[in-house]
Parts: sequence; C-alpha cells; structure tokens
Amino acid sequence: MVGKMQKNNVEKKSYIDLWLVLIVVLVVVALYKFYPQKKVVETKGRDEVLELSVTPIKPESVKISNQYIGFVTPINSVDVTSYINGYLEDIMVKGGEEVEAGDTLIVIKQDEYKANLDQAKAQIMSAQANLTNLQAYYNRIKKAGSKAVSKSEVDAAKAQFLSAQAAVAEAKANYALAKVNYDYTVIQAPISGIIGNVDLTKGDYVSPASGSLLKLIQYNPIRVVFSITDKEYLDEMAKNPENLYSDDTIQIRLSNGKIFTPKGKFQYFGNELNRDTNSLAVYADFENADKMLIANAYVDVLIDRMFEDGVVVKQNLVSLAPDGNYVYVVNDGKLSKSVVDIVTTKGTDYVLRNTFKSGDLLVLDKIGRLNPEQKIKIKMAGVDTAGKEKK
Repeated sequence: MVGKMQKNNVEKKSYIDLWLVLIVVLVVVALYKFYPQKKVVETKGRDEVLELSVTPIKPESVKISNQYIGFVTPINSVDVTSYINGYLEDIMVKGGEEVEAGDTLIVIKQDEYKANLDQAKAQIMSAQANLTNLQAYYNRIKKAGSKAVSKSEVDAAKAQFLSAQAAVAEAKANYALAKVNYDYTVIQAPISGIIGNVDLTKGDYVSPASGSLLKLIQYNPIRVVFSITDKEYLDEMAKNPENLYSDDTIQIRLSNGKIFTPKGKFQYFGNELNRDTNSLAVYADFENADKMLIANAYVDVLIDRMFEDGVVVKQNLVSLAPDGNYVYVVNDGKLSKSVVDIVTTKGTDYVLRNTFKSGDLLVLDKIGRLNPEQKIKIKMAGVDTAGKEKK
C-alpha cells in the first residue's frame, strides 16, 4: 500500500514538473516574439556577399562643452582691525557702501596720540640742542692740545658727545613710534571694495583684542573656483602648457539660469590634487562691475572649446572593449576594425579624434564575428555626417 502511494506521488510530481517546463518554454517564446532583438549583421561564409550600409567619414570642427560646479570667492578680502587702544570718534562708512583704497573708514580719538607725538617732537629738539653744545665743547677740547687739557678730559668730552648723539637717535625713534600710533588713529581702506555690516557706535572702546571691526571685500574683478579631474588637467597641459585655456571660452550660468555676460580669464591651477575626489582646483577671474557675482555663491561654470579635427559618430556604432575601443570601417572593399580615441561625449554621440585613413567608410550596421575574408557589398547611406540622417 505504501509503495503504491509513493508511486502515485512520483507520477504526480513528474506531471507537475512537465507542466512547469511547458510554461517556461511558452514564456520564452512569447518574450522572443513580442520583444524584438537587436539587429546584428552576422558575417557569412566566404562565398556569400554581406551587404553593409556605410557613410564617408568627414572630419570637422566640433564644439565641445563641459560643465562644472563652481563657487565665487573674492580675490582680496580684509578684516579691518584696530592697532591701538582708544575710543571711536568718527565712523565714516556704513554697511554696503563702496569705497576706494585709501578712503577713511574709522577715526579713533586722537588727543592723547597727538600729545605724545608733540612731546616726542620736543624731545628731538632738546636732544639736538644738547648734541650741538657737546659737539662744540668736544671740538674745543681736541684743539687745545695735550699741554692744556689731559687725555681723560678729552675722553670724557668725547663720551658726552657720543651719548648726546645716541639721545638724538632715541628721540627720533620715539617720534617715529608716536607718529605710527597717531597715524593709526585714522583707519583707511587697504583695498577697494564693499563694506560689510558695520556694528559700531561712536564712543565704543576698541583695541587690537577687539578683533574685526568690519569686513571689506573686493568685488571687481572677482574669482570663481571649480574643479577638474586629473585627466582633464593632463590633457590641458599637453595641449598648450604655455597658454592654458587660451582657446576656451569660460562662462558662468547664474542660479536664475541666465548666462553671465563677461567671459572668465584663467588664472592658475591649485598646487595639489584632492585625494578624496581626485580633482584639481582651477581659478578664473571675471569682471563684475554690476556686482552680479556674490562671494560664496554657487554657479555653473561652462567651458566651450573647438576641437578642430574630430569625427562625430553615434555611440551605438562604437564598440567598447578592454583592449581598445573601435568601429568597423570599409576601405578598398575590405571590412576591418579601426581603433578609435574617444575625446568626449556629445549628447548621444561620441567625438572621436580623427585617426582614420584616407578612404575609410564608416559601417552603420552592427557587426557580429568578423571574417577577414568576408565578401561585402556596400550601400551608401543617406547621411550628411557619420551616423546622422539627413533632414
């Protein structure tokens, strides 16, 4: 009885397995029927003729556009501080005001520093008068001769004269220091730019320990920083190391989508790669008279360049392989692979460096396994450039 039940179970399982296999086959057939496969032209036997669609390869000047994320930074910015202690007497600027280098920003109460300056000047006059007297005395002593005065008296006169010279030098140094401190009572703009927030009041006490009193930022010209890969850096250096980015147009797209009119001018590369991103900083300056570019803003950096000897082909015609990328070409009636150098991607196309031979025709069909002795028949496609249909 048990054996019979086991036999029935085996037959039932075999019956289910058979139905499962049948269902899988039906699904595969349905998928093959309703989802068309990519058309691939298989090379045929030696005596059979393979018809291929081809088009002439036409090198052209290709505009290549690259886009990067950049940020705006001032070329110069200054935190204005006080070098002396004192009370604010005048605040000559307000937040957002434009100033020129040398304009007066802040005046610290000058009375004490003016008095110190006058006192130092008086000390110079006193020391100078004493020096004149002692110099005259020393000259008389020297002329008197050894019979009239002793050597010790001459030495003492000389010492007094030299001491008076030192006193004059010290008085002049004290005056210079007093002049420096007095000049620091008037704080002037070291650069031209825009004043930031001014949170100062007349009568405030300031000192070097007060830190920044206000910030001054240069806005014209202004700098934009973006990053490129190490490969892009090497390509740029190989192209024209003495005049980098000379053939490129550097532009900015603002956050509102508008293109910033002035063109950028390349300044320099950073001096080290970022190890986390394997990228290198690039610095470019822009005229910013209208103050459209604001420090710390993010922008799109657009770089356009003309590649003079390029060939544009559809990406699906380029086979990517570990040992080199290639396309199929026909030359003198023979089908062969041609290794290509991809410069960049342009939409759905590749821009290739023109390394093709004269007379090469680009094959527009996908090729299966290549038979070097395959007989072929070519048909010129109605295209105006490699892989692009005429309009």
